[in-house]
Amino acid sequence: MSFMGTYYNNVDPKGRVSIPVKYREALGERFYVTKGFDRCIDIYTAAGWESFAKKLHKLSVTKRNMRDYVRFIFGNATDVELDKQGRILLPAVLRETLGISKEVVVMGVGNKIEIWDRGTWDEHQLELSQHISDISEEVGAFDVDIDFDLD
Repeated sequence: MSFMGTYYNNVDPKGRVSIPVKYREALGERFYVTKGFDRCIDIYTAAGWESFAKKLHKLSVTKRNMRDYVRFIFGNATDVELDKQGRILLPAVLRETLGISKEVVVMGVGNKIEIWDRGTWDEHQLELSQHISDISEEVGAFDVDIDFDLD
């Protein structure tokens, strides 16, 4: 499954957030959360996490940046499950370090889901809108065809 779409939600006083119905079945009973690179929480399916973890295990332990990268990912990760209302408990340490408080944005970004603090997301979107043309050119330099065939 490819996750897509943007949803707005609230974190309850216990730190739980509802996962959109559209994503629940694909996530399964247990899945994984970790700190994302852009001040967000990343959510992976069990299969997606296992695939990602296998790639991380192949990184060289003799290079400090690679060790730090693995620490960043695994040190901030935990497995979670949906409760009967379709909510997950966002780990307190992630909420605190990422500034996630009340309002959040839950969005599908291909192979994972991201959860952003609404204010942080709004700032990121504003910055992104000012640079999307440059980013598009950079993506094009990697020979990625992003034209849509509408036939």
